[in-house]
Amino acid sequence: MRGPAVKRRIAATLATASLAGAIGLAGAAPALAAPDPLSFTVDFTKNTSIPQVPNLGGGFAGNGPVFDDSGQRIGTVYDTCGIDAVKNFTSFEALCQAYVVFNDGDRLDLSTQANIELNPLNYPYTIKGVVRGGTGWYAGAQGEATITAQKPGVYDVDVKFK
Repeated sequence: MRGPAVKRRIAATLATASLAGAIGLAGAAPALAAPDPLSFTVDFTKNTSIPQVPNLGGGFAGNGPVFDDSGQRIGTVYDTCGIDAVKNFTSFEALCQAYVVFNDGDRLDLSTQANIELNPLNYPYTIKGVVRGGTGWYAGAQGEATITAQKPGVYDVDVKFK
């Protein structure tokens, strides 16, 4: 006699759990979709401080306009970098944090361990970056950025979100 009673309790428990799960799923907010891939160009040529001779532990910061593919200004980027390896007088590694502030006020947070070339003959080259969130449309965003250094201070950025 004990077997059927236990089976009924298990069945009732499973039915209750299924109903609670169904109610929970029906009431759950839909997951936010990741933003569409994003491409833009950053131009630091007028507003960035890069050391004349890179030194370990030194740093630099800058800002510059951000342009879409049609050349229209869509925001401003602000970055800060700390030099953590010096290869030679024209090449060093830096840990960089950049915030893109779009014209509508939304922000995108990017971070990278970047090779920085001061010799224009070493261009173009590519750097990988990480999307670390943002605000507005980019709140909670994650993904990666491919940053192509076109010439000193000018970078094409392609962002793919998860």
